[in-house]
Amino acid sequence: MPVTVNLRQLEKRKELRMEGEVPAAEYAADFKDELIRLENPMRYALEVQHQGDSILVTGSVATEASCECARCLRPFPFPVSVENLAALVPLTGEEAPPRDGDFADLTPLLREDIYLGLPANPLCRPDCRGLPQMAVARDSRLGGSKSDGPSPWAALDRIKL
Repeated sequence: MPVTVNLRQLEKRKELRMEGEVPAAEYAADFKDELIRLENPMRYALEVQHQGDSILVTGSVATEASCECARCLRPFPFPVSVENLAALVPLTGEEAPPRDGDFADLTPLLREDIYLGLPANPLCRPDCRGLPQMAVARDSRLGGSKSDGPSPWAALDRIKL
């Protein structure tokens, strides 16, 4: 079920508090990424205020993405949380949210913040070395393994200038 706000009710009350969840099928149906899957519901806690020709949306939104490491392909969870969400949303023009009668759909706004919180290159750990066979080959190419014997640069280390 999308996150909608009743604009007539908002005009009367000037402020609404909203909490709930949106299933992944609702907010991430068109999301395509080889390493990231959005399968968990998006939780939200919002305060919506009427501001003349716009609405002010503040609050928080969160979910947990299922990622695969870009280096080693190990699966890991990635929490996405936007704690200080704040947006002034116009009710008319190109930037206006989709409307159905008196209801404005805020789901695209929340979806955008979740998407922006996702990693561009998901890593299980910052120091992930990648697949084991690839890591050994990379270490031998870069001279990073201690078992390779003396370094070809060792002679330069002994020069006294």
